[in-house]
Amino acid sequence: MDKIQLLGLKSPQESLSDLGAIESLRVPGKEEFRELREQPSDPQAEQELINSIEQVYFSADSFDIVKYELEKLPPVLNLQELEEYRDKLKQQQAAVSKKVADLILEKQPAYVKELERVTSLQTGLQLAAVICTNGRRHLNIAKEGFTQASLGLLANQRKRQLLIGLLKSLRTIKTLQRTDVRLSEMLEEEDYPGAIQLCLECQKAASTFKHYSCISELNSKLQDTLEQIEEQLDVALSKICKNFDINHYTKVQQAYRLLGKTQTAMDQLHMHFTQAIHNTVFQVVLGYVELCAGNTDTKFQKLQYKDLCTHVTPDSYIPCLADLCKALWEVMLSYYRTMEWHEKHDNEDSASASEGSNMIGTEETNFDQTLKSRKKSDYSLNKVNAPILTNTTLNVIRLVGKYMQMMNILKPIAFDVIHFMSQLFDYYLYAIYTFFGRNDSLESTGLGLSSSRLRTTLNRIQESLIDLEVSADPTATLTAAEERKEKVPSPHLSHLVVLTSGDTLYGLAERVVATESLVFLAEQFEFLQPHLDAVMPAVKKPFLQQFYSQTVSTASELRKPIYWIVAGKAIDYEQMLLLMANVKWDVKEIMSQHNVYVDALLKEFEQFNRRLNEVSKRVRIPLPVSNILWEHCIRLANRTIVEGYANVKKCSNEGRALMQLDFQQFLMKLEKLTDIRPIPDKEFVETYIKAYYLTENDMERWIKEHREYSTKQLTNLVNVCLGSHINKKARQKLLAAIDDIDRPKR
Repeated sequence: MDKIQLLGLKSPQESLSDLGAIESLRVPGKEEFRELREQPSDPQAEQELINSIEQVYFSADSFDIVKYELEKLPPVLNLQELEEYRDKLKQQQAAVSKKVADLILEKQPAYVKELERVTSLQTGLQLAAVICTNGRRHLNIAKEGFTQASLGLLANQRKRQLLIGLLKSLRTIKTLQRTDVRLSEMLEEEDYPGAIQLCLECQKAASTFKHYSCISELNSKLQDTLEQIEEQLDVALSKICKNFDINHYTKVQQAYRLLGKTQTAMDQLHMHFTQAIHNTVFQVVLGYVELCAGNTDTKFQKLQYKDLCTHVTPDSYIPCLADLCKALWEVMLSYYRTMEWHEKHDNEDSASASEGSNMIGTEETNFDQTLKSRKKSDYSLNKVNAPILTNTTLNVIRLVGKYMQMMNILKPIAFDVIHFMSQLFDYYLYAIYTFFGRNDSLESTGLGLSSSRLRTTLNRIQESLIDLEVSADPTATLTAAEERKEKVPSPHLSHLVVLTSGDTLYGLAERVVATESLVFLAEQFEFLQPHLDAVMPAVKKPFLQQFYSQTVSTASELRKPIYWIVAGKAIDYEQMLLLMANVKWDVKEIMSQHNVYVDALLKEFEQFNRRLNEVSKRVRIPLPVSNILWEHCIRLANRTIVEGYANVKKCSNEGRALMQLDFQQFLMKLEKLTDIRPIPDKEFVETYIKAYYLTENDMERWIKEHREYSTKQLTNLVNVCLGSHINKKARQKLLAAIDDIDRPKR
């Protein structure tokens, strides 16, 4: 078998074709194969025959078997030997043929199966070729008939959209480039709001199309145009001062609102009115002076107005005064109409700001609205200044009326009646102070809330009238019992009165009613003094004078300590100190923007103002009360500012300038919230800030003269603020001067 494999038979056909070269061996057919297989055989004998075949027969295909056998023939041929050798070859051929036939028949089913698979595969390949050919033909049809046409349409549509967008951009660019012409026309027509709106829209469009080189510089040009419009607005605003036109002024205000500079407009308007008054009166007086002077060479235009008035002659005085009044009347009329316009449009402006229709400068606009004409010092339910009275005050007044009738009839007991009436008033005053004005922590600030006279009066009332002993010791002496009979228990506030809620400004309504009712009662006693003096015996009149000077006249002084408690809690001063502590004061350059603690403090004052308005819906807050409240709050705020500056660890020259900027910003906004003038303790802050620039000698004198500052504040001023421009020895000298001075607090 191995020798047969060496023949290199790769298929039955190849094996048969290889055998055909051996002496024209005939390839047996199927029948012969079957016959060969059916013949009886000895497998061992057949294998021996196959093994006896020479190895050369199993060599390459180019081997010539016939030539090989012929060359083996001997020179002398023997027929018998040749026949025997031929029979041997035939036997070998038969054994090989039989072996080949067996192998062929053995592999024939697999061959047939494989041939069928190859035939099936060939058929499938032919079908696939047909399908691919048809698919390619259909794809080519779709490509030519649908895809290319559709993609072409889409490409054209995309180009169309791009061109439409480009055309729109080009039209916008063309409009932007022609904006100057339209803006000039609108300014000539005095349509300032429209011009500003157009300019702002152009700025927005320019930022959208800034990638085009033709619009790269348009933004700066539009900004210059806005500044030019603002200049023209200022000129238009100045015309209002002499000839108010409602349509013209409405346009100007709308324009400033679009710019987000309504506060600037108000400041400029005040400046223009001031300038208009000065220019108007100066020109009127100048005309008369030059007319009366004739051809003199005196240059009156360079004189001050005060000096110019000295040149008005007696003959021209009356005509000049008349013309001056007429000119000023025109300015005042414009001012009145301007104020009237603002009063009318305040509600509309507030509504428009709340709706958020204009987002430019909305915050400033909202703030400019507690700062315009709505500033109030007298929070009231109505314009009628009716007295604020409690039932207690009314009852006391009724009793006094009855007692006065008794004194007129029974003059011998007049002194006793007046004495008990004074005790009743004393007890009322002491009760109000105990309920609403006693606060040891605030008294310790040393700001003089209670005058020495008031403290003396309260101590006298407590010692002579109030029974502070609560023990009921039965072993007490008769003398002590008799002394206590003349006294009354200490008053107690009703639990229904709440003085701790910030929403009600710590019981401000109750405090106002109680205090102002007592003040009203004191005023009524002042009116009654002549009548009481008439019925009082001469020897007892000093008692009456003492009662009025030491008790009645001190009733109004209760306002300060009572309302101080409200002011001390209404503003979060501690929070302001924390915000100031976070500020960096050792800056190296002068800042142009104030710090946040100023805005936080102003918001606290705005909230305080709103709460006052809420309280005024329940109880009218008289002008003296509101003034005292504002004065206390401002005084505390200013002293907190100084305390915050005194807590600074490091401070530069620029930092001290920043302090001045912060305080000036606070004053500017605060003056628009209140009518109180001058601002309380304004100099207290400014003097402390300016002390930074003093020399050593001036600072030592300054310390001795300004005892209103605490030791801590002065020490910080020397150590932190002056440390940069005085030496250590001078600093020690100043610190010693601080320690040597006894500083009573103001």
